Amino acid sequence: MISEGYYYIDKTLLIRDLLAQKSTVTLFTRPRRFGKTLAQSMMRTFFEKEIFPDGTIADNSVYFQGKKIMEAGEEYLEHMGKYPVIFISMKSAKQPIYEMAYGNIIEEIWKVFHGHRYVLESDVITEEYKEIYSSVLKKKADSVTYARAVQFLSECLSIYHNQKTVILFDEYDVLLENAYFNTFYDQMVSFMRSLNNT
Repeated sequence: MISEGYYYIDKTLLIRDLLAQKSTVTLFTRPRRFGKTLAQSMMRTFFEKEIFPDGTIADNSVYFQGKKIMEAGEEYLEHMGKYPVIFISMKSAKQPIYEMAYGNIIEEIWKVFHGHRYVLESDVITEEYKEIYSSVLKKKADSVTYARAVQFLSECLSIYHNQKTVILFDEYDVLLENAYFNTFYDQMVSFMRSLNNT
């Protein structure tokens, strides 16, 4: 949006509000088409210490130049580019049967593990953890590993960065609504409880 010159309603003070509230968990509810995904993308870009495959660290501050958050004060700006971020969208899990929905969630888990695979090159991550991590990358992990994948990845990232992990789930409501209308709600809720148990 910024590089192509689109219009943008500045919602960056949402970041200030979240930091000021110091909540452990924040839930963004409906209405639909009201910018929840864009807001999470903004938060990811602000908070994430993004590491490229070559080991360099991204400078995402360019996306916030001229925005209200840059005037909010150093106590908020000190959080920019500081944390590992796990962002998972559940949109692709809107499927007619549980097995297809589950398979798409596993694919999203693989993508986020793949994006943070730099942790495997670190000496602070144990060989046991690296084996579990690699099983997800090779798509050979068992159901227990997938059920606690977010917690496990969060632990790995926290160890590597020596910082708490920011976790963003998008389209969770679409996933559960779809499961309800396709009669596999109980199965999906059970899996999501395990996945969100961080």
